[in-house]
Amino acid sequence: MRISTSQIFDSGLQGIQRNQTELARFMEQLSTGRKILTPKDDPIGASEALEVTQTKQVNDQFLTNQAAASTALKAVDSQLGNLVGELQSILEKAIQAGNSSYSPAQKGMIAEELKQRFQNILTVANGRDASGLYMFSGTRTQVQPFQVVGSGGTYNLGNLYVSYQGDTGPRAVQANATQTMNTAVDGQSLFMQVRDGSGTVTGRSLFDSVQNVIDILDPNSGVAYTAAAYTQGIDDLHAAIDHVSRIRADVGARMQGLQSLTSLGEDQKFQYQQRLSDLQDIDYAEAISNLTQEQLQLQAAQLSFKQVNQLSLFNIL
Repeated sequence: MRISTSQIFDSGLQGIQRNQTELARFMEQLSTGRKILTPKDDPIGASEALEVTQTKQVNDQFLTNQAAASTALKAVDSQLGNLVGELQSILEKAIQAGNSSYSPAQKGMIAEELKQRFQNILTVANGRDASGLYMFSGTRTQVQPFQVVGSGGTYNLGNLYVSYQGDTGPRAVQANATQTMNTAVDGQSLFMQVRDGSGTVTGRSLFDSVQNVIDILDPNSGVAYTAAAYTQGIDDLHAAIDHVSRIRADVGARMQGLQSLTSLGEDQKFQYQQRLSDLQDIDYAEAISNLTQEQLQLQAAQLSFKQVNQLSLFNIL
């Protein structure tokens, strides 16, 4: 079979172009650190890499959701801690005021201090998070949850009523593919429906429990101080503290659950990253070897092409 000069030329040129294309591909692999530059480089590997990338993105979003939920629950836990602290201080002062040696005037002085504690509790109840949203208003995050009727919104003897303006809806965050997490505690459940150890609603709000003790101790309230009323007031404060503590424990359990989910999600993230690296990242030693080999092949092809094209009948005459 005879091969024409033009065929030899075209074949040599095509070989050089193929070598140049491969050389450019190896150089791009080294510059990007990726062995799959286009799907045609490895259709199966490219398809799996796309699937792993999408799954990883979903997992990353869940991790973001979990971080946001954790931040929200930490803020709630902090406020609940403040609330328990205020209630415990009120209980301690109320027990102190029960000393039989205390005069009505001394009891009244403690009542005045407890009025400030009441305001502190109201401040906690209307607390906002770092984004300026009300923490205990349910889903009505822009609405101040608790409003006081009487004396311009401050403590007023015989004329005090705290109303709840929020709702009982949860602030649900999608923590993973199958689980949502409530990142809040609604004010109705926390402040307005104090429950005893059996879970039964006592019929008194947390505000009522504090106000009743203040009225019992304040000689100007018009409420008679009796041993029975005082004992009931102390019992109500104990119930309020236990109630808030149980809710705080529930928040703590949610936080622990989130930590477990986050730990699992971080492990999955590492696995996805490792698999993507296996699919996409080059082996630099192998890539450099391929590049060197391709350079040699290109040089050989160029030299061969040059020598072939220099051949002529006149060279041998």
